Amino acid sequence: MTIKVLVFPCGSEIGLEIHSALKYAKDVELYGVSSVSDHGEFVYARYRQIDAHVDSDEFIPQLNRLIGEWQIDLVVPAHDSVILKLAEEQGRLAARATVPEVELARICRNKNATYAHFAGCDFVPDAVSGLASNYPIFAKPAVGQGSQGVELVRDASRHQQLLDSGIEYVFSEYLPGEEFTVDCISDGQGVLLKASPRERARVKSGISVRTRPIELGAEVDAIAACIAEAFRFKGGWFFQVKRARDGRLKLLEVAPRTAGSMGLSRNLGINYPLLSLYAYSGLAFSVIAQRYPIQMDRALKNCFKVELDFDRVYLDLDDTLILRGAVNALLMALLYQWLAKGVEIVLITRHAGCPRETLARYRIAPEIFAEIIHLQDGTPKSRAIGQRERSIFIDDAYRERLDVSTSLGIPVFDLDAIEQLLDWRA
Repeated sequence: MTIKVLVFPCGSEIGLEIHSALKYAKDVELYGVSSVSDHGEFVYARYRQIDAHVDSDEFIPQLNRLIGEWQIDLVVPAHDSVILKLAEEQGRLAARATVPEVELARICRNKNATYAHFAGCDFVPDAVSGLASNYPIFAKPAVGQGSQGVELVRDASRHQQLLDSGIEYVFSEYLPGEEFTVDCISDGQGVLLKASPRERARVKSGISVRTRPIELGAEVDAIAACIAEAFRFKGGWFFQVKRARDGRLKLLEVAPRTAGSMGLSRNLGINYPLLSLYAYSGLAFSVIAQRYPIQMDRALKNCFKVELDFDRVYLDLDDTLILRGAVNALLMALLYQWLAKGVEIVLITRHAGCPRETLARYRIAPEIFAEIIHLQDGTPKSRAIGQRERSIFIDDAYRERLDVSTSLGIPVFDLDAIEQLLDWRA
């Protein structure tokens, strides 16, 4: 059985983690949709941009047209506002969405509502009503995500400005300690299977860009069990906690979705987006939660859209395919990508020994190459290539690239430029 999945907005950090989690799943067919031009276009092989934003009257009709065209089984939201919208519009949506019941979605979208729901629990931060008797206090928009609008309020004057701003805020005790995210997975009946805490070691724009597993013991397990029992979420979800002055963990937020940095816990054995699909499809599953030292650090990654039409690649051997005594892994990935697309690959080399023997020593199959051209004199590589249209040339040597570029006018690439040729879409 293949599950056809539509992700919206697919270019958000959440959408990119969902793509990473599902792109190799043999029983999933991924479709990405966004309402603005974003990175999703560079990673989702099946991609469409719509012009209706989530608060538009046309949003659901435009999604429904794509659901019908692609015969989508499940719609996966990749933004907090989209979770609430799809929960509210589930009756009009032409496919099931991986969202909780609408009242739960509303509670999770508003932090004041979340705290009110768990009123009396010792993990809820102490609320501040009206002006505080002591400062600093913590302020954050009740509806928001990441660290947007978060502020440490140091005096009554600033506090009054926020009260008068017309924006609903959460005002609570200041929590000076470490902050943690707890990735959780529940089965199709909402039974919690595993809670995996991780440290938010480095945060950028509200996103945990460096994270590692951490043991927090019974205290966090109790919080996870309480939230899971109250909300009965299906599949993957998470909550965030921070240490108070007395060292206790206090709740920041709960979100019924994939977290952008869940890739850490995923690499330890729990694929939250995939298991969420199973949970909403009524499929039984269990989890293998592994433990070993691991850290994840995230940074911007280059992806390219290159409009080059070529059906043959000419490739050097020394210091190109073989680099510093090892196989160039990125270039090997490109070779197999090209083979799958029917692109011919020609090895053209001035290698001092026998090229086939060297390929065998590095366990590179000579059958990869449509031809192996071994130049043993000073013949220019451009002459050996001849007049070939729709070809490209890869060589670490500037002299060789200059010869081919000048003589043949075909695109030439050094090793630092081949990343543009890799198609990340899946």
